[in-house]
Amino acid sequence: MACEASHTLTISQVAEQTGVNPVTLRAWQRRYGLLSPARTAKGHRLYSQDDVSTITHILQWLDKGVPISKVKPLLIQTAAPVDVEDDSVVRDLIDCIHTFSVQRLGKSLDVLLKEYPFYWLTEHVLTPIDQWLSRNDGDVSVLQRDMWEITVIDKCRSAMAANAKRNTKARCWLVSLNATSEYQRVLMAMSLNEKGYNVTTLAQPHSQLSLILEVMREQQVKTLAVMADHRLDRTQLNQLRLCLSQNEIQVVSQAFICSVHGDELDDLRENKTLCI
Repeated sequence: MACEASHTLTISQVAEQTGVNPVTLRAWQRRYGLLSPARTAKGHRLYSQDDVSTITHILQWLDKGVPISKVKPLLIQTAAPVDVEDDSVVRDLIDCIHTFSVQRLGKSLDVLLKEYPFYWLTEHVLTPIDQWLSRNDGDVSVLQRDMWEITVIDKCRSAMAANAKRNTKARCWLVSLNATSEYQRVLMAMSLNEKGYNVTTLAQPHSQLSLILEVMREQQVKTLAVMADHRLDRTQLNQLRLCLSQNEIQVVSQAFICSVHGDELDDLRENKTLCI
């Protein structure tokens, strides 16, 4: 397709506007025919505002629980059913876990990480499966959880490595304020990565955030992401307040910290703290 005047947005610009990464945009076009960008003479994709509107509608259907494979008819249907929740993705992954089908599980996660925004996967896939695993007791369930978490970690790390070239400008350090699991840290890093950050994760919990900020200034890292597994104590909260009170480095935090300590950090909102 020749480049049209109305098609002026690059795939990176569309990703920035919509929050959908380029890998997913390409998958929606190639596999499902949901988008039809124009092409430059060199073959680069160019999108229009109509494409951005289509992406917005796709995300709305996904947020209702519709799998990406069933979205296309809904985009052209004038009166779509209201009850469209579909748990087939979760059921397929649970079957992989239940039968210890590691290879099939890995392939399924590879596809899902390409075809869905990570926030959608977290809400509609990862959280339900984590809840299902938490309801099961016994040695077998421990093995199932280990297999699940190890596979998710591996596939998320591979996806972040693939995004490394795209996320070259926004460097971010991820710090835990109290003990967190590798699984939790990788999910947080993946959420940041999808928003365009190149993430360096510090594995051990840290309370001296002022020292971390000093090193970040020397290394010209502009964003600090913080996370926690449980409520912060007074010392940890004061350290976080110290970080939020300065303007040189942007501080972002996981939704858990925002929900638990939002009132205590309310007076610092002018610093535009971002919850991931």
